[in-house]
Amino acid sequence: MYTIGQTNPLTESDIQNIELLTPIPLPLDYKQFLKSYGFGSINEILMITQPDEQYIKLNFGDYLDLWNLTEIEKEETLNGLTIATTIDGDIIIVVNSKENPIKLLPRHSKNPLHFDNFQQVIDHYDNQYQFLNDLYFDTYYNYEQENISFIRNGILNKALFKIIYQNILNIVSYEKVYNLESQPKYIIQKIGGWIYFDNISKSSIRIKFQRQLKSEADKIIEYINTEIDKYDG
Repeated sequence: MYTIGQTNPLTESDIQNIELLTPIPLPLDYKQFLKSYGFGSINEILMITQPDEQYIKLNFGDYLDLWNLTEIEKEETLNGLTIATTIDGDIIIVVNSKENPIKLLPRHSKNPLHFDNFQQVIDHYDNQYQFLNDLYFDTYYNYEQENISFIRNGILNKALFKIIYQNILNIVSYEKVYNLESQPKYIIQKIGGWIYFDNISKSSIRIKFQRQLKSEADKIIEYINTEIDKYDG
């Protein structure tokens, strides 16, 4: 996958610490994924975070009837290791099953999905959201975000948003762009992140960067704020 910024792959020791959380064997390709990329999101849809052996018990222990599960499946789900979630509320867990060790608990369906390996999970969301295999990994390592609003004193200035949007593209170089037709995200590797334009409401610009590259990100943030202050002045 295309990666944004400096990733923080897990070490063998990190993997062993995760395995101490549960007696359930971890899928081999899931462990390899963590060793290659670490924690982060895929296309801001699938969020791969620190595994949590208590997530289901604490949040859904009394609500497993949300899904069509047999009593045996309820037990294995209750003891599952949560390894990822999605922006839409799906939950991905590893369960004690040799044939289908990964279970997906959908937010908007009562029917769980089962997978043999972690790559199948990625393929599922690739197909569901029609990414056409144009996937990118956005690391959680050392990241910060800055949100700049174009609503000042209760008034939204769409005209200024359009001006700054065009001016930024003239002064900042970027490597790739996603969602160009709706809410474009311009990938800027020198800040280890991106600039996201809310081109639908034209109300904000969001900047994600890595702390070790903050000085580069601050140049962009300062430019935007200076232009907004000029208008307000």
